[in-house]
Amino acid sequence: MPDIRFRDFKGISDSQFRGIKGALLKCVGLNIHNTPGQISVNQALKKDSGTTVTAFCRVSVSVSTGVQIWFSYTDGKIWERSAAGVWTLVYTTAPAAGTAGCYGAAEFNAYIYWATQSRLHRMPVANLGSAADWTANAVPDWQTFTSTDSEFHPMQVVNQTLFIGDAYLIASVNSSASFTASALNLITPLRVKCLAPYDVDLIIGTIISATTNYCLIIRWDTIQTSWQFSEPIRENGINSFHWLGTTLLAQAGISGNFYYYDGLNIRPYKRIPGTWSSVQFGEVYPQSVGNYKGIPIFGLSNSPAAGNTTGNPADQGIYTIGNYSKDYPVVLNGPEYVISQNIVASIEIGAILVEGNIFYVAWKDGSNYGVDVIDVANKYASAYLETMAIIPDPRYKTVFGRMWANYQSMPSGASLAFQYYADYGTVTSTANSAVQDTTINEYYVDEGVEARAFRMRINFTISVNSTPVVEEFGVDYNTKKLTNG
Repeated sequence: MPDIRFRDFKGISDSQFRGIKGALLKCVGLNIHNTPGQISVNQALKKDSGTTVTAFCRVSVSVSTGVQIWFSYTDGKIWERSAAGVWTLVYTTAPAAGTAGCYGAAEFNAYIYWATQSRLHRMPVANLGSAADWTANAVPDWQTFTSTDSEFHPMQVVNQTLFIGDAYLIASVNSSASFTASALNLITPLRVKCLAPYDVDLIIGTIISATTNYCLIIRWDTIQTSWQFSEPIRENGINSFHWLGTTLLAQAGISGNFYYYDGLNIRPYKRIPGTWSSVQFGEVYPQSVGNYKGIPIFGLSNSPAAGNTTGNPADQGIYTIGNYSKDYPVVLNGPEYVISQNIVASIEIGAILVEGNIFYVAWKDGSNYGVDVIDVANKYASAYLETMAIIPDPRYKTVFGRMWANYQSMPSGASLAFQYYADYGTVTSTANSAVQDTTINEYYVDEGVEARAFRMRINFTISVNSTPVVEEFGVDYNTKKLTNG
């Protein structure tokens, strides 16, 4: 009886029918990067902000003093995280004009700068502290934007200058705290959505509108009055930039596409698998990115746009895109981390902050909001994987017999369980319970499912902070061809 084996775990596949060898259709809450050749359960995320954070935070700053500042995208509130679980509402921005939500923030030259629609505000880093400290020292309405973009004011420090997007303009603050409202004019209708450094240059990701499938990625030396290079992308906006080692990736459009940028040209790279359509789309917000343990992570959000009437084209949460080292292929995997609400649909992922081997992530679930942190004491309790469709011979049905998984480690209280899909139906529980064979470190179940196409699912049961460590799994099948009917 031959078998189908999975042993090189290479992220998620493009669909249930195609993917690189070793790819899986689903890989939720599972880690494939830490140790090549094994798959295990990731740490859980737990809510760190309690009931203090009451709005969605798409912008945050990890301050050099060790505190974190989180900004509401909607109502002007600013929270400071000073220690684990210690959150304080320190300030509420009330700009003299425009909306109060924060659309960009950064630490630069001893100040925290943050931008609302029409105003740039700042706060001395040395005076960060209580709400009283903020009230006494914050400088609201420090400068006025010219174009007053109502959604995006991304910030990036390059060449000892803070650059700030403002619709078709790039504003700047130099090391002498001199503000320039128009350091670069991109010419309307281009709008700046995200920024990234590239050597000594500034990379600018633009958008025109949600209905215009054309935008530019621009490279500017920050000195001349016009940019040096630009390349068109036929997507409705560049949403975010990601550093994969020394490679700059751009996530663009509303159908999960990633592009590779080499400083001059931009090329298609990878795509988040999903059922993308005119009424089902999402995106990665400009600051929903980070680099965790050397691997890029990003948060996929279900778009809040009115046109996204069906929603949820793909599982939402924290994905990875990377590899263990240069000797392994770059793969897309996830969601590797699921927010503390334990859902992967109808949510938005906001700002991500990475500090050492810990990361924090803001989220929105309907009218619920929060900021999560890696739970170092607990693994994620609902991790599972699903294979692509297994079709030994598309012209006949096959009898799929034993489903099995070999493990390197199985802590006390941990286990594996199996389910399956037959002929593109719904997931079905096995008729028999899985058996553990400790002589060969294996869990298995014998079923005898007759089907043309077959997919197996493995559910991981953790034991608090201990996880099964799987090295290989598969399914045996009968090569006898059973005629239809």
